Amino acid sequence: MVGGDTAGFPNGRRPGDDVVDIELRVAMGLLCTLNLGCTPAQAPSGGIHFTDGAYSTTRLFTNAFPYLKSPIPGSP
Repeated sequence: MVGGDTAGFPNGRRPGDDVVDIELRVAMGLLCTLNLGCTPAQAPSGGIHFTDGAYSTTRLFTNAFPYLKSPIPGSP
């Protein structure tokens, strides 16, 4: 559960879940800010919102399978 959301990654995965960002934040100590087996003092960088910089938005997905829209030319 990251950010209070129990429906997304790692309990399941929605198309818009940015698993790389989530994994970076957990590896750097995010769970310690929730006092899950450690304390915030043990992971001072746990509160930083680490990101890989990849552009992701829910507008890139549809509400039904196959979820991904047709690609657009160029970069958004």
